[in-house]
Amino acid sequence: MGLITLAGCGTTSASAPTKSSSAVQDITLWESHSSGGPAGQTMTALVNQFNASHHSVHVQLVVTKASHKALGALAAGDAPVLAEISHYDGNFLTAHALVSWNSLLSTLPSSETSAVFPVVWHNGEVNGQHYRIEADAKVSQITYNKTLFAQAGITKPPTTWTQLAQDAALIKAKDPGIIPIAWKDSSAHILPPFLSNGGNIFEPGSHDKRADFQTTAATATFNFFRSLYQKNELIFAHGTEIRADFGSGKLAMADGTSAGYQKILDAAGGKFPVGVFAYPSGSTGHSANLVQGLGFVLMTGHTHAQDLAAAQFLDWWLKPSTQAYWGEHSGYPPVTTTGEAQIPSSFLASHPGLTVANQILTSPYTISRPIPTAYKEVQAVLDTAFFNAVTGRQSVAQALATLQKQADSYLSGQSAL
Repeated sequence: MGLITLAGCGTTSASAPTKSSSAVQDITLWESHSSGGPAGQTMTALVNQFNASHHSVHVQLVVTKASHKALGALAAGDAPVLAEISHYDGNFLTAHALVSWNSLLSTLPSSETSAVFPVVWHNGEVNGQHYRIEADAKVSQITYNKTLFAQAGITKPPTTWTQLAQDAALIKAKDPGIIPIAWKDSSAHILPPFLSNGGNIFEPGSHDKRADFQTTAATATFNFFRSLYQKNELIFAHGTEIRADFGSGKLAMADGTSAGYQKILDAAGGKFPVGVFAYPSGSTGHSANLVQGLGFVLMTGHTHAQDLAAAQFLDWWLKPSTQAYWGEHSGYPPVTTTGEAQIPSSFLASHPGLTVANQILTSPYTISRPIPTAYKEVQAVLDTAFFNAVTGRQSVAQALATLQKQADSYLSGQSAL
C-alpha cells in the first residue's frame, strides 16, 4: 500500500497494467503534471495519503502526458482507469473513449459536489454529462512589482484597462529601462479582455457554428494592445522569459495564471514585494476570465468495480481537507468553497494570488474554456491574428477579417489538423 510508480514523460511505463484482487481494487491514474514541479509533487503526496488511509482501493500513479497518450493506450487495450487530460475533450468524446461520471456521482455526498465552484463543476460537461471533473482549475491574472509601482507613484493596482494603460505610461516615464507589461499572446489571455469589452465566444444565435470577431469588442481589444505595443510599453513573452525579467526587476507587470503565481514569487526571491490583481474591467463595467486546466476522466473498457473505485478516489479528492492541502502546496486554488475555507488566513495573507484566483472563480463573468476540437483550431488562428495585429504585421481590420473567415471555416466542420 502506498506504492507510487513515477514515469518520466515519454516512458513506456505509462502502460503498466492494473492488478486487482477480491480484497483490494487496484486502479491506475495517469497524471500529467511534471513529477518535479509543485503540482506533481503534491499529487504524489496526496495519492500516498489516499493509499495509506484506504484499504479497499489502491491508486497506482503514473506521471505521463495523458492528454496525448491515453487514446493510443485505449486503442492498444491498455488504457488507465483514471487519467488527467486537458480541457480539449473533443478528441476523446469523438473516439467514445470516456465514461460519463453521472451514474457514479450518486455515490458522492451532495455536500461535496455542491461545494465545487459552479464554473469548475460545469467545465467538461457536455449535454448534461460530466465527462471530466476538473482537478486543477487555473485562471489568468496579473502579477506586479510593488516597488516599481511605488516609484512611479502608483498606489494601487488598476481596476480598468484604461487605468492599466495609464499606469504603464507612468512606469515607462519614470524609468525607460523598465518593461511595463509582458503579455502572453495566447487565447486564454486574449479572450478575457475581449469578453470584458462585450465580446462573445460564438456569434449569438449561430448554434456555435460562427465566431464573433468582426465586432466593436474585438476591434477595441486588439487596438488597446496594439497601442501599448507601439509605445514600447508592452512586450510578448512567455514562461521562463517573463519570470527572468520579473525576477531581475526589469518588468513591472507580468501576465500569467494562478498556476504560475508561485513560480513568479520564486523568481522574485524576496528581493521586492510582489502583488497580484485580477484582469481589469472592460467597457461592460466588469472583468471576465476563462477557467482551464486538467481534469479527471474515466476511460472506457474497465469493470464497474474499477469505476466505483475511481469514484471513491474522486470522493476523497473533493474532501475539504484534501482540497485545502492541494491549495496550499500545488500552486493551484482549491476547486471547492469548503477547501478554500479551510486554508488558514495567515497562508492567504502571504499568498494573495490564491485569494485573487478564488475571487475570479466565484465571479459570474468567469466561464469555462470551450472544449470542442474545432474551437481549439479557432484559438490557434486567434493567437496568430492577435500577434499580427498588435505588432503591426497586419491592420486590425485585416487581422480580424482573416480571423473571422478562418474561424467560421473551422466551426462549420473544416479542419487544419
